[in-house]
Amino acid sequence: MGLMDGGLARVFASVLAPMYLDATLHRRSDADDGFGTIGIAWSDECIRAQLDSATHAMRMTPGFTDTDVAIYVLAADLCDPIDSDCEITVRDQRYAVASVTTDPALSYYLCRGQRA
Repeated sequence: MGLMDGGLARVFASVLAPMYLDATLHRRSDADDGFGTIGIAWSDECIRAQLDSATHAMRMTPGFTDTDVAIYVLAADLCDPIDSDCEITVRDQRYAVASVTTDPALSYYLCRGQRA
């Protein structure tokens, strides 16, 4: 197994996980009730995340607010990629994912979180 095909993500996760907080990733999906009504369903996934101040790039993004935060999420244990339909709860505060990037080794996601 090479470092760039997931090996590095597992190395980072094993080293950094103790410093990251327990958090919850909420994945949104459309749910049909069988009678023609489409609703929203959420599925939850346990993750490890860390809050930080918004980055300079985040501050330059249209739609940035002063309460936006950077949320780093370890990628090793995620089932699917994070996207802007997701929300993340860290320390009892829920954030909508406004944007998301990752590093070349796919070891973490960097999300811009807006209070939900």
